[in-house]
Amino acid sequence: MNPRPLLTLTHATLADPDGHHAALRLKGDWLVLGISDGRHIGLGEISHSMDDSACLRRARELFDTHIARAPGGFELDSTAIARLDRGAFATAPDLITATAISGLNQALLDLTAQRAGVPVWRLFRPSGAPVKADVACYVTLNRALRARAIPDFLHAVEAARALGVDAVKLTPFEAVTRDGNQLEQCEDGFARLDAVRKEFPRASLRVDCHERFTPTAARALMPRFSALRLDWLEEPCPPGPALGELRRQSKLPLAVGELFFGEDRFRELLTSGWADVIMPDPKHVGGFNALVRVCEMAGALSGQVSPHNPSGPVAACAAVQAAALSPAVTSIELILTSDPTRQPCRELLHDGKLRVPTTPGWGLPDEIRQRVRAASV
Repeated sequence: MNPRPLLTLTHATLADPDGHHAALRLKGDWLVLGISDGRHIGLGEISHSMDDSACLRRARELFDTHIARAPGGFELDSTAIARLDRGAFATAPDLITATAISGLNQALLDLTAQRAGVPVWRLFRPSGAPVKADVACYVTLNRALRARAIPDFLHAVEAARALGVDAVKLTPFEAVTRDGNQLEQCEDGFARLDAVRKEFPRASLRVDCHERFTPTAARALMPRFSALRLDWLEEPCPPGPALGELRRQSKLPLAVGELFFGEDRFRELLTSGWADVIMPDPKHVGGFNALVRVCEMAGALSGQVSPHNPSGPVAACAAVQAAALSPAVTSIELILTSDPTRQPCRELLHDGKLRVPTTPGWGLPDEIRQRVRAASV
């Protein structure tokens, strides 16, 4: 019987090439955990918790308590990881803890899969091929926009098309505040959307409102959103009965759930009729195990899933592998960067789809692992 490996935890910050725009809720850097057995290093992303330092401290506390100090050492296999996921990692009182749990789970699974010489999806499907060999994606433009005039939006759409992706998501309503006249504040946003639709009449468009509108304002604006022929409208107002009423009054699909942890909140979205598409984020939902369970739950309820991912390559690869396992996943969000050499998952992109990795772990480029490994030296 092989001894259980001595595991160590490290981290690295991968600077987002587009930095941080004041209009965004989330900072742009990509924060990655690494769990090493001395030979391999498993990676998990904990970006966008709202407080990187606090999230790193929480990840260290959880690692020390439940992994490094596990009696007899942590048994590094998918069964032990699932037991931790269902036990100590099953609840999170805040976003920082949820993000720390998610990153540790990702890193443990990545390390386990590397040691076994298989992609992570193979741990969940021991025999046979994944459900999908590739998965559709759309590109979110927000973080590549250093300025936000109409030409900047048009240029960003062209950059996405240069990657071979005709499906994009825009976030044009940063001027809308909770106070004041939202119907006036949104006009610049609609001017951007109208210009994009006119220039790209056949593009697949999604719009993210970041819950900026009141239910009353959102209801008044639904005809204008519908006229844009959107694939979906994301978070026009906070989730709840008012959002459900908005969905019932409009034929436009609604997408919700980017910061939810675990299965219960997503189940509520679908069973209450508040959303057509749920958006679990690999960094916040509780990790890959939780992401797979949410996808399975959505499939059982005939819901659609599109993993949320305005971040780096680790979370992106985790979303791709979850999609490979679930027919309920219709598309994956992929961030657009202004620096093509830093574009996450570029090596997987082909004809507007992301190929499912078959190499060990997440299927990440070696340079990503090397940068995190170097931080531990």
